This record gives sequence, C-alpha cells and structure tokens, in this order.
Amino acid sequence: MSTIPKRAFSRQTCQARITYSEYGNSDALFEAEMYNTCEGGMYFEATDALQPGADICIKLDNYSPEMHGLEAIDGYRAEVMWCRKIHKEEEACACYGVGVRFMINTCSHCGEKVAYSDIHKTDSFLFLCSRCLKHLHTIPDGQLKDSIEKFLLGNVV
Repeated sequence: MSTIPKRAFSRQTCQARITYSEYGNSDALFEAEMYNTCEGGMYFEATDALQPGADICIKLDNYSPEMHGLEAIDGYRAEVMWCRKIHKEEEACACYGVGVRFMINTCSHCGEKVAYSDIHKTDSFLFLCSRCLKHLHTIPDGQLKDSIEKFLLGNVV
C-alpha cells in the first residue's frame, strides 16, 4: 500500500492571465494561464516548455492590491519544479503544464524582508539575506554548521 504525500498548502482554484520571464531578463515576456495557486506556489499552462530549476518572475496581468496583497505588486519570483507536455482537445497545439514554487524574500535567520535579488537559496533550501549568508559561510563545514542549518530549517528535536 503506497501513501500519497499531502501538500504543504491547500490549492485554490484561481484562473487568471499571467506573464512570466526569466528572472533578471524582463525583455522576453511570455503569456500563460494560471489555474491554481497556494501559499507555496502555482500551476499554470504555457505554450513553451520551461526547464525544472529555472528561476522566473511571474506577474499577474490584472493585479489588485485588495485581492492579491501588496507583496504581489512586483510579481513573484519562483523556481520551476516540473514541466509536462499536455494536450487539450479544444486546442490544436500542445501546451505545457508548469508547477512552480515561490521563492521567499524573507531571511530564514533574521526574518528581514529583502528584495528578491538579495535573497540567496542554499543547498539545504534556506533563504538567507546577503548578511546572514556571509555569516553562515564563515562557519567551517562540520557538525556545528549542519546543526545551525537544521535549526534554521526547523528540523530539531
């Protein structure tokens, strides 16, 4: 008997037009249709394939601060987790279903909100501001550093 893992956040159906681009390259914008979202990410369908691990910026076409919150004014920075080719009967061409995870712009250590460009994702999936990342790099590899990373992730007994 296999267990189906539960999602960290419940999905909310929310269909809306979005535009996305490679993070740091707003010259090449692509349109897509979002179908659901949650606190941790979203699912959208695009005409082009995206590589898992790609760093993208997503903007809502009809942004409303009352509906989406002030944090969405500049869009969302996200990492592509998966991309699958899908066929829709009502459309002649294939499109791609894309699942993304939002990157967090709050430092896991000091709690400071910083610009997305100033947040750094570590190999252990911590999101640290430049100052805290610099401090973490001063600690030599070993048990102390591993313990600190586990503490910051919340993996302590």
